[in-house]
Amino acid sequence: MRKTLFSVLRSFASILLGYFVIVVCTVAGFKPLGGIIHMGAPLRIQAAGTLVAIVSGLLGGMTAALVAGRYPVRHAAGVLAFLIIDTAVVLSRGSIDPVWFDLSGSATLMLATVCGGILYRVMTRRRRMA
Repeated sequence: MRKTLFSVLRSFASILLGYFVIVVCTVAGFKPLGGIIHMGAPLRIQAAGTLVAIVSGLLGGMTAALVAGRYPVRHAAGVLAFLIIDTAVVLSRGSIDPVWFDLSGSATLMLATVCGGILYRVMTRRRRMA
């Protein structure tokens, strides 16, 4: 019973921490770019924003996988629950950009988050084999 409770708490903490890493990385990464990236921004700013989203997602997914210890991809995917809520809030507030633009940015972040879990799994398997 105690082991199960610890496992559940660790899983939930890993997902929360993964989301926290994403929030911190995106805020820190978008700040020098002027905050929220809009469709009318120069291409170099949009490309930099995409890079920030990819790196933030990878780090968040890897963090969730690392803290969880087991089932790295599942825990990285668990972060998507918070990202979906975040996306819904952003979309409900309205934007000057088309919905597809905001959704593609969110999808990029979500895909990178799951890829962070996959990357962690690949890295830990190679270590075990060596």
